[in-house]
Amino acid sequence: MPGHPCWSVLVEEDGKIVRRDYSADAWNGPPDGVIGYWECLVPDRQQTSGILPDTDALFEYFVQLSEAPNHVEQEYRYVLALLLLRKRRLILEESVIIEESPAMRLTGTGGEGPFDVLERTLSEERIEQLQNQLFQGSAA
Repeated sequence: MPGHPCWSVLVEEDGKIVRRDYSADAWNGPPDGVIGYWECLVPDRQQTSGILPDTDALFEYFVQLSEAPNHVEQEYRYVLALLLLRKRRLILEESVIIEESPAMRLTGTGGEGPFDVLERTLSEERIEQLQNQLFQGSAA
C-alpha cells in the first residue's frame, strides 16, 4: 500500500544482481547471500516512474558493499559511488593507486569513510544495466 514501509534486497542469481522487494509483513530479515538491503516506502502508483531510493538508503547500501569481493558487486559499488558523488552524498578526496589500479578515495558528507573505490571501465550499456537491476525490483 502506498506510503507503507517495505524492504528491498539485492541478491546474486546466475551471475546477475537481482532486486527483490518485501512488504514489512513478509520481512523476516535479509535472506542468505544478500549483497545489500534497505528500507523504503511503497511509492504512489502515479509517482513510480523515475523513483529512486533516497540518498541515505543508497549510501547505506554503498557502505554494505565496501567489503564486497565479488566482481559484480564491485561494479555495483562503483556505479553507486558515481551516483552518490552526483547527489553530493560522497566527496572525492583524491585519486589514488591501489594494487596498480586507479581508485577514488571518497568520504561521506557526514564524515564517514574514507572509502577506496577502484575505478572501472564500464560501457554506458553496462552502467544502465546495473542501474536497472538496482532500481527495477520485483515484489515478494
